[in-house]
Amino acid sequence: MLPGPPTRRWPLALVPLYKPQDLVKKASKQAVFPALRVAPPPSQQKSLVGLKRLMHERNLDPHGLEATVYDTQGCVLSGALHEAVDLSENTNPITEPGTGILFNGDHNLLSLEVGGPVVAQSFDIYYLHWGFDSTHCVRLGSHANYFVTAALQGCSIFVTGDPASPTVYHLNANSAGANAPNDAARYQAKVQVMEARFNAARKVMGGSQQSSASASMHDYMPGMLSAAGTAQLEYERGVSGASWYHVGTHAFRSFWKVDQDELIQFGTVFGVRESGRWSFYFQKRSRHDYRYKTWTSGRTRHSEWSAECHRFWPA
Repeated sequence: MLPGPPTRRWPLALVPLYKPQDLVKKASKQAVFPALRVAPPPSQQKSLVGLKRLMHERNLDPHGLEATVYDTQGCVLSGALHEAVDLSENTNPITEPGTGILFNGDHNLLSLEVGGPVVAQSFDIYYLHWGFDSTHCVRLGSHANYFVTAALQGCSIFVTGDPASPTVYHLNANSAGANAPNDAARYQAKVQVMEARFNAARKVMGGSQQSSASASMHDYMPGMLSAAGTAQLEYERGVSGASWYHVGTHAFRSFWKVDQDELIQFGTVFGVRESGRWSFYFQKRSRHDYRYKTWTSGRTRHSEWSAECHRFWPA
């Protein structure tokens, strides 16, 4: 008899949430990485009537002229929080889309598993998908008290409408700014294109400009890790690959030689619903990855996250 498929083992050390604001408290101290475990929910419709015309009148980039609108209840999946340091890459691989970097074993990182099996600590959560050069949106309701969208590294998130039932947009402008003279100009072009696409879609979907707010790469990835931004992060983290440094997490061991020092930035946007009203937050999260050399054990890899959490909607 042939062996059956391997049973998926989920760690028992799950992180409970007793009320929606618990997620906000945790996100102010620990980085939160959204990991989708199932295919995204089917869309309700593929195109917003009138969006192409509005975009054409503004002579905007031809990419992303259609928006994918999701069914509200169809976006509700099961969610659970895990400590990444306790997760094995063989059972729950945590990877950034398009990079292949594994975050399993990282310190100070919470993996927000979306679409996994239901366990005692599971909760319902709205999940909004994304795509290159595209616009994805969903109008939230009361089916869940949490919302999250895919991990961010350049996209913009917009929220507009009534706090009881806001519409959330996840926009990407990967092709915008291709001919810009420098990185700063390219990033600015991307942000402007996403803002224009959102305003065009908002006129179709509803929601006033006064009720709208956003989190863009300038919010959750300040400086986009320019040379100056990297130097500042290195200064803040207190590590340089060319120097000896007393790593705080290993203070019991005297001094360690640190090398292969790497700093990267990402973002997470999530929402919580309390007393029938939604609030949205963006989290700036930086990953500090390095090797340290000891006199006895050779080189060991260490990855640690730092995080800041800010509310951006309602403004």
